Amino acid sequence: MAAYWLAQFAAWLALLTPLIITIALKLSLIAGEAGKAQWLGLILGVGAALAMVSAPVWGVISDRTTWRWGRRKPWVAIGSLALLAGLVVMAMARTPLVFGLGWLICQIGSNAAQAALNAVMSDIVPENQHGVMSALLGASMTAAMVCGVFLTQYTEGSSLAMFVVPWLVSIPAVLLFLWVVPDSPADIVTPPRVSLREIFGNIGLGALRHHDFAWAFASRFLVVFGAAFSLTYQVFYLTDHLHVPQAQVAAFMVTSTSLMGSLTFAISCVGGWISDRVARRKPFVGLAAVMMAIGLLLMALATSFDQFLIAAALISIGQGLYYAVDIALCVEVLPDRAFAARDMAVLQIANSLPQSLAPTIAPVFLGLALGGLAGQNYPALFAFASMMALVGAMAILPIRKVR
Repeated sequence: MAAYWLAQFAAWLALLTPLIITIALKLSLIAGEAGKAQWLGLILGVGAALAMVSAPVWGVISDRTTWRWGRRKPWVAIGSLALLAGLVVMAMARTPLVFGLGWLICQIGSNAAQAALNAVMSDIVPENQHGVMSALLGASMTAAMVCGVFLTQYTEGSSLAMFVVPWLVSIPAVLLFLWVVPDSPADIVTPPRVSLREIFGNIGLGALRHHDFAWAFASRFLVVFGAAFSLTYQVFYLTDHLHVPQAQVAAFMVTSTSLMGSLTFAISCVGGWISDRVARRKPFVGLAAVMMAIGLLLMALATSFDQFLIAAALISIGQGLYYAVDIALCVEVLPDRAFAARDMAVLQIANSLPQSLAPTIAPVFLGLALGGLAGQNYPALFAFASMMALVGAMAILPIRKVR
């Protein structure tokens, strides 16, 4: 479980550090103040759309891999190396177009690794430890955010270091995962002929016909959709709405992410343990989404960095509780454990699609002149995000298989 956690942490550290801070910082340099927001939305939107398509494809490939090395380990290693290639392209880019190409390579590599990592939960973790492992995996994302922002303070002087240094943790993490975590080839006597038509024909979107699976997908989609706005636009929120100087953004981000990370980690671990003890998932997921919604609403009303921190703290408590149980709930409503990577990758769309839609929809709210400057109406943006998280909380109610 420790090796599994470390591999997931390393994967998030390499991917989320650019998403949270370094992409925005780099675009400010190569796209200029006038074009940074538009290019951010375009690059993240297209990248998330590619992730949405590639995640279930990699899930199918992982489930059907018959290599002696196993069906999960090869793609964790290969995906990590592809992610490195994309990060190097981004670091060396001098134009937004080349920079965006690097992000697309990152998304392909990351989703290859993530499809395999997601399935390990169903493959080897006992059901009575799903809550704890879910909490640890959720906390790995938060820990990666905190560490990524912390590292950026010391690497922002070098574009290459800013993008590549967070990836370096993947070297020991992936090696430990390959050595410790059990894996085996797909149990297929005669390996099927693999073709693009066959892969896309078996992506598994039919799993959404299952009642509980569909509602779990809807709840995750809406909650992640709400959270995506605060995650993607946090740097611009600080500079454009709270007027934090560009030179101080990294330090402010360290303060906010450290607070968010410590709260999320603590609440996640405690929440996962309690969820396992009482054998309940839905109350924890629903309460967490409501708390996130309240935090996003407070962020919409914030006028100072201190108020922003209070809102961020409440969002973090909600995220910690949500991450503690959501993965466990999703695993327990899978239609067929034999195709865990495929179906978990379908659920991964509920993570990727909101990241694509958020940058696309955000300019509509930022452009509203309702008591704020046109193009900078972050209160309207975060109020909408709060509403999405609240609806996501209600979407968990119809699930029948899990209490």
